[in-house]
Amino acid sequence: MRKMKSLHFTKTTIILSLFTSLCATVAVNDGYKMYKCHGVDFYSESVFASAARAHSLNLGQVNNYPQEIVFTNIGGIPPYRIFPMVPDVAVYDGGPVSYFFIIVDRDGNQKSVVYLTELGYVLCD
Repeated sequence: MRKMKSLHFTKTTIILSLFTSLCATVAVNDGYKMYKCHGVDFYSESVFASAARAHSLNLGQVNNYPQEIVFTNIGGIPPYRIFPMVPDVAVYDGGPVSYFFIIVDRDGNQKSVVYLTELGYVLCD
């Protein structure tokens, strides 16, 4: 009888753990709309979570990102880092890179979201 109770407790713990993880996950469209890039909306929770991730990683740690980048007229304190933003993904964690990126300053503050064209990076609205 004790094994059944232990097994029941284990299943309950696993279910609660999974539920907590799902609730803590940042959704792609949580918060308010911060940027509109080439027809794609990026929301505050995803932007802030991506900025924190870009700041906490070592350079090149995830598919060669974040990378240092020279950028002008965006405020903040250089050096700046650039990190992928992927539509419909809350925080980039590897895999294919789209042409959207977040730029963070030395202190990890998000400065802009940009998209890549043949001529270089373009600031999003």
